[in-house]
Amino acid sequence: MDKEKLAPWIERLNKAEGKDFAAIVAEMARENSLKEGEAWKLLKSAGFDPKEAEKAKSQLKAGGKKISVVLRHKTEYPRYRRAGLVLTQKAETYEVTEEQLATLKKDCWVVIGEDKKDGEK
Repeated sequence: MDKEKLAPWIERLNKAEGKDFAAIVAEMARENSLKEGEAWKLLKSAGFDPKEAEKAKSQLKAGGKKISVVLRHKTEYPRYRRAGLVLTQKAETYEVTEEQLATLKKDCWVVIGEDKKDGEK
């Protein structure tokens, strides 16, 4: 199952509450003729982490302080999910909480930096 087919499921999981994750993954497994364990592995390999998704939702509900940060990723894929964000290969400005920023700093595939135009050094 390719990442393009996983994207709608990940979006659905990101919008759902934590208690509904198992039902959504079970539905995904049925529709794609997979076992639930295989479905979870595919989702995790695509960047979905249920613990991080729940953390991000609780931070948004708590009204955590937001910081503007320029982010991009350096994987071969067009999009990369981390800390509740969908990053692109092109540097873009994101509003993140302090906890999300700490998680992003630990990820070797995420580049945190200044906004540079294509071709600049």
